[in-house]
Amino acid sequence: MTDKVTLTELIHRRSSVFIDEFVDRYSPMAISWNDEDRIHITFGRDSLEVTSEPIVPDPENPSRAIMGGGRATPYRNDVAALTMPIDVAERLAISLLKMVSQTRDRKKSEIEPK
Repeated sequence: MTDKVTLTELIHRRSSVFIDEFVDRYSPMAISWNDEDRIHITFGRDSLEVTSEPIVPDPENPSRAIMGGGRATPYRNDVAALTMPIDVAERLAISLLKMVSQTRDRKKSEIEPK
């Protein structure tokens, strides 16, 4: 006979590829895979990579060198791409909207005079 096990707590374990990154951009798309609709979202942030800086004479002291204005390349740093079933995406959307609303309500109550 098998004993019934009741869980009272779900332990979280981080994947070996778990990421903890700041993102401020996302690129969502709906896809179909094996006849199942899913939502795919790539999360990232815009960054600037300095690609070079010229070494130039210091205008105030010609015997000294300084760094001149450099060249930079803007790019989108994609940090994660997640694909999820539609029902999970819907629950996530609802959770995010609730969290945003609660945060705005809290900030609003902090600003309003008592």
